[in-house]
Amino acid sequence: MAKITCFFVCALMLGCSTVAVSEDGEASRVGVVPFGGSDTGSSWVSDKLFSALEDLFDDASDYEFISKGDLEDAFESIGFDPDDFEYGVPPDMVVSAGQALDADLIVYGFVSPVGGDQFMISWNISVISSGNTVVPDAVTVLKNTSAVNEAASGMMQSIASEVGQRAQDALYLAEYYESVANWPMAISFYRQAIGLDPGLLEARLSLADIYLSSDVDSVGRAEEIYQAILAEDATNSQALGGTGRVCLAREDYEGALSCFESAVEADPDNASAYLYMAEAYRELGRLEEAVGSFESALAQNPGNLQARYALALLYFEMENYEAAIPHIEQVLESRPDFTNLRLKLVASYEAVRRYSDAADNAIIVLESRPDDSDLILFVASMEARSGRTSDAVNRLEGLISSTGLRQAYVLLATVYRDSGQRGAMQNVFSRLKDAYPGDPVANYMMGAFYYQSGTEHARGGELVMENVPVWEQAVSELQAAISYLSQVTGYRADDAQRMIAAATNSITLAEEKIDRVLRYQN
Repeated sequence: MAKITCFFVCALMLGCSTVAVSEDGEASRVGVVPFGGSDTGSSWVSDKLFSALEDLFDDASDYEFISKGDLEDAFESIGFDPDDFEYGVPPDMVVSAGQALDADLIVYGFVSPVGGDQFMISWNISVISSGNTVVPDAVTVLKNTSAVNEAASGMMQSIASEVGQRAQDALYLAEYYESVANWPMAISFYRQAIGLDPGLLEARLSLADIYLSSDVDSVGRAEEIYQAILAEDATNSQALGGTGRVCLAREDYEGALSCFESAVEADPDNASAYLYMAEAYRELGRLEEAVGSFESALAQNPGNLQARYALALLYFEMENYEAAIPHIEQVLESRPDFTNLRLKLVASYEAVRRYSDAADNAIIVLESRPDDSDLILFVASMEARSGRTSDAVNRLEGLISSTGLRQAYVLLATVYRDSGQRGAMQNVFSRLKDAYPGDPVANYMMGAFYYQSGTEHARGGELVMENVPVWEQAVSELQAAISYLSQVTGYRADDAQRMIAAATNSITLAEEKIDRVLRYQN
């Protein structure tokens, strides 16, 4: 972890003007290369500036100032003669010398006369760990000790805002571009932010996540980031989990499982590690073992929401909905905003025929997606199946009023049919015909509805007088089906013709039953 990480946080959040002590308790190591100058006046300003900065850094307990002698030795060791400082120093050599000194920052620059007793101080801040260079605004000073001291104080105060703010600005842009899935720009700005402050751990993890996304697919680069983080902290749960995802991408499921287990051991609250662990188990065909593992985790800590979430998903995938439901319910108690999980709860309720519960939870989702027509249709269907006919009717009428959706008409007719309101059903079909006159899709849907109902009525029943009205109803419905299906054109026409043929056979069957019963009775 770079020693200047907390320095950036302090500068941005608290507005402090000095580098803070790093997370490991060490002060930031800062060196100042004597600024170059083009004449004797410039050299005078350079000497005064170095002395002023040295005094300021020495007085700040959050800094460890690198002595001039150590700095000169470092440059000499890489082949640069310290006597040439007066001519300025190449940026690449600043980085090399800083690395040899284990420095965090190196400040260097050049002083130039601008007329009279005024001089311009052009300066740079080299972030050694990344090799990036920040170039703040130049400072103009008079040739006197007081003015140079004031300039030195301002330069020291601006280090935090110059380096930290630029890193934060790049981070904001990276997060924005990530939110709109502009991966090239997100990658570019994450790399810029990390280059300015390699201690931005979350940014490094976010960049690795992008590299692992299917749209980018740079698994090797993601692995490099995770390995670098683990070299700094071998127990970093996020990096361990990330390494597991790398293994998943390479279909090394045993390796992935091992990484996820280590990630969970390092941080029992690492939600993604539990979910990907379940995926690794699934790929290995060890779902029962996965269930046992998560059940054991919950037995030891019933409050482990992450393990419960993973277990719920496993049960759902295994179609053991009765077992999945209580786990999903408990997760949603803590995280009611987990919409995708709530939709799985809805599907589970439907699978076990708890239609009213399915409707209630679907309504919760509908509150955040009020214009989702498919969801409205589903809710109405669940309400109808749970006996909440009025709610279903009102919901469908509202959908018809706002969208005129064909499916809403047909479902409304179905609700009326299933609740025995045949007259209301006929009225809905009449409205559908008026709303979509001659429409082949509407005709197909209406014909298919009557065909299904008529076919069911034509098939059933013993040859007794009591069933004659049922068969007569079947004949009526099938004739209606043929009427609508005959008007179907386009890609559904072939299906319509097949149903017409089947409906004709069913009419013949129903009429034969009616004829046999009536002849027997007479």
